[in-house]
Amino acid sequence: MVIEWQQDLSIGVLEIDIQHKLLFDKFNAFLTAYQSEPESEGLYRLFWFVEAYTVTHFREEEKLMQQVGYPDYLKHRELHLAFTDEIGKLKERLRVEGPAKGVIHTMKSFISGWLVSHISTVDREIGRFVNAAGA
Repeated sequence: MVIEWQQDLSIGVLEIDIQHKLLFDKFNAFLTAYQSEPESEGLYRLFWFVEAYTVTHFREEEKLMQQVGYPDYLKHRELHLAFTDEIGKLKERLRVEGPAKGVIHTMKSFISGWLVSHISTVDREIGRFVNAAGA
């Protein structure tokens, strides 16, 4: 049920790649907790951590974009805000409905799909820009 980090998701900016890997690790810890102890308090704490760490990661990524003068910063930031909004909705569903199979499936599909797509396309563009600028 876990989502695997693939080396081809690396964008070539070490700090960001490490953060992306940590997002995968923590989301996988959430999915593993669901499989082993779906009713545990730890399951909720893990998702809250994923949500909080995502915000921290986005802040760091946006700071990097500003530092290097990334031209699509505002557009990229809007994508982050939309994701954060959706994560908030999923968190509320988890709080209200509990760890029902449908809720967890929706979370896994949305988060894993978004992460892979976002990292492999728009984040990769940041990596190209940063590396071309020699930053």
